[in-house]
Amino acid sequence: MDFVEFDTFNTDDKDVNLPQPQPALSLPIASNLENFSKKFSGFSLSRNFTSTTNDSTAATTTNPQSQGNDVMDKYAKLSLSILQKEELLSKSDTTNQNVTDSLSTRLSRVLNGSISDTKMREIFSSLEDKLDHDVQYYQELVEPGFMGTVSRKKLKSRIEHELIKNQATVLKEYQPIVKQLKHVEAKLKKLNDLNKQTNDRLQKNFEFSHEFNTTVNKLYEEKQLIGIKKELLSAFKNKFTLSEYEEYMLVQGDLNDDFFVALRKAERIVEDCSILLAEDNPQLGLKIMSKTNGIIDKAIERAVHYCHRTLDNLYSLNSKSRFVTLHNCFQFLKDKDRFGEIINKFSESRSKDLLHEFYNQIQGQDESQGPSTERRPSAKSAASSSTDIRPLFLSAHDPVRFVGDFLAYIHSIAVNESETITNIFTMGDDDDHQFDSIIQNVTDMILKALSKPIKSKIEQIISTETKLLTIFQIFNLVELYSMMFDKQLHQSEDLVSTMKVLVRACQDRIFTIVSSKIATISSSTSARLELNLDLQPPEWIIDFYAEILPMVDQVTSDTILHLSKEENDRFLNLIINQPIKVFTDHVHDNNIFTKRDSYIIRFNFLDLIQSKIMPISLLSDKVLEINDLNNGLVAKLTELELTTLLQHCGLYDYYNIINMICPFSDDFFEPSIYEPIKENKLYSLEKLQKVDSMLQEYVPNAMIEIQQSLLRLNSPVTVTEVVNNVFLEFVKFVEKLDSINKEYIEYNFTWSDFELATMLGIDEVYITYKQNISTQ
Repeated sequence: MDFVEFDTFNTDDKDVNLPQPQPALSLPIASNLENFSKKFSGFSLSRNFTSTTNDSTAATTTNPQSQGNDVMDKYAKLSLSILQKEELLSKSDTTNQNVTDSLSTRLSRVLNGSISDTKMREIFSSLEDKLDHDVQYYQELVEPGFMGTVSRKKLKSRIEHELIKNQATVLKEYQPIVKQLKHVEAKLKKLNDLNKQTNDRLQKNFEFSHEFNTTVNKLYEEKQLIGIKKELLSAFKNKFTLSEYEEYMLVQGDLNDDFFVALRKAERIVEDCSILLAEDNPQLGLKIMSKTNGIIDKAIERAVHYCHRTLDNLYSLNSKSRFVTLHNCFQFLKDKDRFGEIINKFSESRSKDLLHEFYNQIQGQDESQGPSTERRPSAKSAASSSTDIRPLFLSAHDPVRFVGDFLAYIHSIAVNESETITNIFTMGDDDDHQFDSIIQNVTDMILKALSKPIKSKIEQIISTETKLLTIFQIFNLVELYSMMFDKQLHQSEDLVSTMKVLVRACQDRIFTIVSSKIATISSSTSARLELNLDLQPPEWIIDFYAEILPMVDQVTSDTILHLSKEENDRFLNLIINQPIKVFTDHVHDNNIFTKRDSYIIRFNFLDLIQSKIMPISLLSDKVLEINDLNNGLVAKLTELELTTLLQHCGLYDYYNIINMICPFSDDFFEPSIYEPIKENKLYSLEKLQKVDSMLQEYVPNAMIEIQQSLLRLNSPVTVTEVVNNVFLEFVKFVEKLDSINKEYIEYNFTWSDFELATMLGIDEVYITYKQNISTQ
């Protein structure tokens, strides 16, 4: 198929824009394809063999004989050319090699483009369809004769026809684009003409604009310079000078918001003048500072005068605007030295008013005699004048009532004064605490004037009062108001401390009165003469507790008079232990009393005190203490009566002998322990028989005698206890002694222990004792 040529379609022709295949794959190509590629220099299998198999072309054939001659001539020429090429092959190996490589590359590009296997299969299938799948036809194409030539020409014509048809189809696709490009070409020409005209005009405008911009820039720079100067002058004026209106407001205008705005601005001017003073020439800064400071001083004087005038007449604060202005003055003057002057003068004036009203209430002076002409606003609710409220001096005959009215009056004016001061320095905002320390200081300074008169007056009443109950009532009032002052007027430390001092004065006065009473009783002859053989407590102890116990009974706190633990113990010792000590000393100093009488009168005295203090819970510890003392006296009295009974029965010596050997014990008794008693001379049958006779003679009357001896003991319960204890110990001793006699001398008393207990009237007590011993 080396006769196939495509000279009409050369890919190197620039005027034909055909689609190019993708870069070829590197595939091996046989040498006979090199000659084949020469014939297909501009042929693309990927586009030429995609047409359908139904298309067919009719090639015009010529005479077979003439066509055969032509073919023969052509082959002859071709043979000659090949021979010539072979002769020249040795001379142009390099050239031929390049041609072969070029053909191989072109054919490789055609056959081995980036075509998928499916596409390649489709191309060769189409080629097979073109050849009609006829083996005979294949043979005709390769025959060297005339018929082969005709077949090959037909195949060439058909291929060229399909190629032209396919290329025409491709070109038809680009026809609309070509039309559009021609239309765009006409518009581009017009656009280029317009562009040329516009460029000419722009060039002219640019030259004009350049001149105009130069002029405008010069004028703008001048404007900026002038603006900067103007802004500097305006800023300097605003920062370092006051306007005429601001200066007028500071010197002569009303004290309103504009006044304080101008005043703050003037202060900022003075502060900012430090910048001017740092310049090489500080004269300007000094002049501005001097002038501004003068204006500020005048404004401060006006603010101070306004504060004095307003605080002297507090009724003017009913005006909201005036109150706000006063607070603005306080805000401005707070850090100034003049603010202390205002506070001191105001505090001094208020203190004088308070003292004036105080003395009018206490001394009953006429209101017209007072030096002040203006009254405090709070006086309406506290004590505005002596005609509006009953003067306190009218209740001076009753100390408790007077102190109550007095402290109520002090509390009223103090609370009102505190509220007044708080209202003056507070705008009503819950978060406004900037004047808290000033409120505390002013309130303390004003109320401090009342501290000394209050202390003096109440201490005078306390020192002259001698009744404990009255002092106690005064103490309650003072303590109550002390707590109220501490809670409501904690900022007035001086007044609160004065009330605490008065509380302590009442406590000390009570101690002093009680101590004085005890000392008087201790040294009193009449108190000693009250002790007689009736063995009853003296009258002075009844009078003493009649005055003290009602006071103690009214106490509701943990300690008496809210004393500390040590002070409370000291006071209890003073009202309980000291009277007991004084009475005991009186009894010991009196020689008319026997030992029994001494025990009985002391017991009666302690029993009286115990009965008096028992209902009072605060004295419960002292009740137990006195009960222990009574138990000790009962034990001593029991021992004394037992000794007397033993002596009357003749058993006292035996009682001492046995106790010297080994004291009796309820837990354990063994007669063999007392064997040494046989060596004593008193221990004999005759003497024990004599003791038995005395026992039978005295025991029937023992109950009456011991009851007669205890007849002046005020407590029947105690009498019964002493009698039972004495007889029980007596029976226990006789019963143990009888056991010892039976062991060593084989002798028993006439009466058994139960008979003896029955004779003494303690049979039930003794039976109970025996039962307890047996259960242990």
